[in-house]
Amino acid sequence: MAVKAPPPPYAPPQFNWTGFYIGGNIGGGSGVGTVVDNTAAFNVGDVGGQAQFIGGGQIGYNWQFSPNLVFGVDWFFDGISNDNNGSITFISPITGHLDTATLQSNWVTTITGRLGFTGPQADHWMFYVKGGGGWLQTQGTFTDSFVPASVGVTKTTGGWVFGTGVEWAFAQNWTARVEYQYLGLDNVGVNNILVRDNFTIQNPNFQSVTLGINYLFNWGQPAGYPVVSRY
Repeated sequence: MAVKAPPPPYAPPQFNWTGFYIGGNIGGGSGVGTVVDNTAAFNVGDVGGQAQFIGGGQIGYNWQFSPNLVFGVDWFFDGISNDNNGSITFISPITGHLDTATLQSNWVTTITGRLGFTGPQADHWMFYVKGGGGWLQTQGTFTDSFVPASVGVTKTTGGWVFGTGVEWAFAQNWTARVEYQYLGLDNVGVNNILVRDNFTIQNPNFQSVTLGINYLFNWGQPAGYPVVSRY
């Protein structure tokens, strides 16, 4: 009498990352730049570097084009707390006065492409890198303690973005992520006509680490639908 072979073990379907998502995030960020006195060709030093609370949201789309590769587009926008403003105090080589330069950031936004990698035995996890462009609204202020007088500028500058992160699908349609992002920006110039001096904040950048949560819309195919079967 023939013996019937036991059924193969159950293989759960592969998680599908394809779909639009929307979510929020909180974290910390820090902006820094190098102050240069252009009139005297004098490098004053770095300003900024103080940690600031940031928070906002993100929206995007994922396309899982192979069992272990995901491509996506992500828009990120965060407001920035101004409780901690970085500053540097120096003696102006032009006037001999004691000057103070401050740098603060108001908001940051980025538009990036993402390339994610999911493991064959850990398809609810995605490790990714991202790159693209972004903008930061920056306020630079210079104060002459002798006059006394202050002059400042508020400017939105653009630049390039690189980031990396990990995202975890912890429930159907819900994911959480931790992300690092670096935004390199254009220079910010300030012309202090009160004391006839000109300054530039060179090579400013803004770095952030955020924790976010997303809702993934798997329209027409619930989370766990096998994109390409591994079995």
